[in-house]
Amino acid sequence: MDYSLVLHGHTLEYIDEDHLYLVDGIIVTSITQLLKVKFGNKYDGINPATLQAAADKGTEVHEAIERYCKTGEGSDLLEVRNFKFLRDKYGFTVLASEVPVILSRNDEPVAAGRLDLVIGKDGEIGLGDIKRTSTLDKEYLAYQLNLYRIAYQQCYGEEIKFLRGIHLREDTRKYVTIPINEDMALGLVDEYLAKEKSNE
Repeated sequence: MDYSLVLHGHTLEYIDEDHLYLVDGIIVTSITQLLKVKFGNKYDGINPATLQAAADKGTEVHEAIERYCKTGEGSDLLEVRNFKFLRDKYGFTVLASEVPVILSRNDEPVAAGRLDLVIGKDGEIGLGDIKRTSTLDKEYLAYQLNLYRIAYQQCYGEEIKFLRGIHLREDTRKYVTIPINEDMALGLVDEYLAKEKSNE
């Protein structure tokens, strides 16, 4: 779905057909693409049909959880039931889902994206990311969530106190603590910017 909104003094546009983010009319990379500087294409060598099926299922799960969080709409998906289980067990509330962000470095927009969940617990605000992969890559998730944390704080001015991975795949249901490490995430941004500069 295309959208346009103003975030922290910048106009963010998303063009769904091309998976493009624009900030103030200029194309910026996605946070997912930025992560490829360190992780490359994680799924090279996997059958494209298998990848597409996994992506479709992941989208179905994400959309069902988003609908449930926003409207309370039920679902027959096991992953949605397991999401409710984790929410009740760990006592978090979903404050927002699919939240757009712009990631800046030295006040210059670098990347944009949409984070899965803003969650609350005991008066503190955190971020959650839903994964449906067969194994949970905690290193990837640490970089991803720390980048989203910086971007969210820049855009919305609220401090993010904790990060959580939510691993849902069929019978798997895990709620995993991800450490906050701003320096690690900014190091990756600087690496991306240096690479872009050398390609000019």
